[in-house]
Amino acid sequence: MNKLSKRLEVVASYINDNSKIIDIGCDHGLLSIYLAKKYNNIKIIASDVNKNALGTAIKNIRKEHLEDRIETRLGRGLDVVTPEEIDTIVIAGMGANTIVGILKYSTDKLINVKNIIIQSNTDLYFLRKDVTKLGYYIEDESLVEDANIIYTVIKFSKGKKRYNYKELYLGPILIKKNDSLFKKKCDKEIKTITMILSRIEKGHLLYKLKLKKNLRVLKNRS
Repeated sequence: MNKLSKRLEVVASYINDNSKIIDIGCDHGLLSIYLAKKYNNIKIIASDVNKNALGTAIKNIRKEHLEDRIETRLGRGLDVVTPEEIDTIVIAGMGANTIVGILKYSTDKLINVKNIIIQSNTDLYFLRKDVTKLGYYIEDESLVEDANIIYTVIKFSKGKKRYNYKELYLGPILIKKNDSLFKKKCDKEIKTITMILSRIEKGHLLYKLKLKKNLRVLKNRS
């Protein structure tokens, strides 16, 4: 069995025993297998829209003799479950637009969902803003460096909190933690935005204003 990546280890750390989870976009099923081995009472549905990926997951699950612990389903997002079957959603490795689409257009499936654990590295401001609008607050966040890439993992829990732009852009918990990886991530983003601004030709005024705003937030993060 392949070892779980550092990225998925952090995702797994936010999941508890006695949970009823759906692992959306389970790929090869490594996270689901890890959780089934770690916890005795957890209920797991591993799903993927890709038939080949799910086929590989099924093979891996059989190799570990976990067919009775992990149920596999082929389909998109939350289409494959009923509200009663889940209380935790896990989505790792997808873009923010895809994730928000899955959640936003299946709000009827969120009735019993207490926790949503997400790992995405695209447009985290948009992700935080739109998931919190669905009635969830940011309970915890972590950064993890894996193969020279800094990944962000967010745990959303049922409830409401208000956040300002800085908190939604950088992460309210990450700002408080202010660890070395957070500083490294911010410094990388400052360099990237500065480079983009230097290469943008005339026009694109709104885009420039957004980048300059983000640059100010990054430089005044503490």
